[in-house]
Amino acid sequence: MKSNFENPSDQSGAALIVALILLVTLSVMAISSMNTASLDLIMAGNEQYHARAFNVAEAGIERGIAINNFNPQVDPTAVTPTLVDSVTANNNNDKYSYVGSRPLEGKRSTLPPSYSGQNGAFSAYYFRIQSTGTSERGSTSVNTQELFVLAQGPPEDCNSPCGAL
Repeated sequence: MKSNFENPSDQSGAALIVALILLVTLSVMAISSMNTASLDLIMAGNEQYHARAFNVAEAGIERGIAINNFNPQVDPTAVTPTLVDSVTANNNNDKYSYVGSRPLEGKRSTLPPSYSGQNGAFSAYYFRIQSTGTSERGSTSVNTQELFVLAQGPPEDCNSPCGAL
């Protein structure tokens, strides 16, 4: 009986070539998977730092609302913006700064937003707080909050027509 494997020179090595091709293919797929996983980790980290910057900017707005004096009796042209710079918000070196101001040169409206009562019974005095939050890695978020203070009676400097802004 004659065997096909008696003479090694008769073998062409096709199994070796197929095995090498499969090994290279699996290696490329593994390297691609590792690169994708690394990129996903970087993107998740960036999203986390952006969320921290957003939250710190929101903390700046809350702080601005808490300590600013929103006095409608103060002349808006005499008000200088309140600036608090580089306040560390937590143990991660995240910082915020905010500016409180009167938009539109302090113009007033006799009608507060969504007010349907008697014209001239109340005046709305608008204020704006803009806060910039920066996370430890430099991600930045700028948030703006506008608010108004109601005062009884129409404003004395209300020019005609004296309606909503």
